[in-house]
Amino acid sequence: MKAPDASVDMLDAAVRSEATSRLIIEIAAAASAELDLDQILHEALDRLRSVMPLTGGSIALVTGDDLTIRAAIGPFAAEAVGQTLRRGPSRSWSVIDTLSPYRSGDLVREGNRIRGKAASSAVHSWLAVPIVRQGVGIGLVEVDSTEIDAFTSDDEELLALVVAVLAGHVELAAHHDEQQRANALREAFIGVISHELRTPITTIYGLSRVLRQRGEELEPDVRRQSIVDIEAESDRLYRLVEDLLVLSRSEGGRLEFEAEPISVGRLVQRIVEAEAERHPDREFLIRPSPGLALIEAEPTYVEQVIRNLLTNAVKYSEVPSPVEVEIEIFEDPPDVDVLARDGSGVSEAVVRVLDRGIGIDEDTSAHAYDLFYRTKDATRMASGAGIGLFVCRQLIEAMGGRTWLIPREGGGTESGFALPLAEGREESG
Repeated sequence: MKAPDASVDMLDAAVRSEATSRLIIEIAAAASAELDLDQILHEALDRLRSVMPLTGGSIALVTGDDLTIRAAIGPFAAEAVGQTLRRGPSRSWSVIDTLSPYRSGDLVREGNRIRGKAASSAVHSWLAVPIVRQGVGIGLVEVDSTEIDAFTSDDEELLALVVAVLAGHVELAAHHDEQQRANALREAFIGVISHELRTPITTIYGLSRVLRQRGEELEPDVRRQSIVDIEAESDRLYRLVEDLLVLSRSEGGRLEFEAEPISVGRLVQRIVEAEAERHPDREFLIRPSPGLALIEAEPTYVEQVIRNLLTNAVKYSEVPSPVEVEIEIFEDPPDVDVLARDGSGVSEAVVRVLDRGIGIDEDTSAHAYDLFYRTKDATRMASGAGIGLFVCRQLIEAMGGRTWLIPREGGGTESGFALPLAEGREESG
């Protein structure tokens, strides 16, 4: 058997060293040139492909008690970005709290796994390094592989070096993001007040004057339709004001709530029945999960979210296609010790709103919950301010949940959210 050639090993080490130096320079240059935080993080991950045997990876940042994935690459990236892991016992939070890297040659062998239907069975190797700023963990960079024992101590050192380069830029860009977000929210008030609020107010004012001045002269059908229009515009105005209140609290970081155990099934039933009265030409179908489950949440917040999702389903689909609502309960899953990729694997109630409307593509799915985001198709089909879904995400994430908007198999859209189950979980009586 031929002995290993030491000169070959030295050559490989030299090549890797040169590639690593080039990688660090590229990441530092990209971070210095661009203040968009998500772009900085994605560029850093993408460049890691050239020097590490990774299948995928993600970067998550701490916001309060949440660890949120801000950038991801690889085959599981679509289900990763935007997902949140609440502070608690987990491998990811342990890396951040102890400021210590963690390397696993085989998660399955250790009894751990990455959440997600595809990732949980495919990913074996996992390497994570905390992002540290002034002695505090502010995030986490992880890479993973479908191969067993894919990463070495050299990979760990390299990832730690990349994270050290990123740390200062992450803090600076995060501060820039906060300023940009505050400016965007302030502009939202101006835009909504100057345009979106004016339309329902004008309609209500005009029809009210007509009814007062000529009400007795109008045909019964015309008078009845005028009242229906006033009611519809009043409801639209009420919902806009609700959304503006959430925007106001978001800007000041004051999305506080008093959680209480509530029956998700009964709440959904009540809201769907109310929406069915508002839209008598539409069919609403509910498919609840067996059993009675309680979630820990703020009822008014959950109601606002469900109504927003139902309203969108009606706006962007046509009669006679029904709007369907599914409720599913996931209880007592196996212990999961690695940062969530799609949020599954926790005790939670999932609510899905399904339609057969205009549908969405991958880009829309990724940006649908951004403030002011609207597609051309959506703009052509119905008016809107582009704040409803943003508000939904703010409310659900404040309650420790998650949201999504994805294409529905067979056409149309699935919008939904998941919230943690209450400790009691089962409704009495």
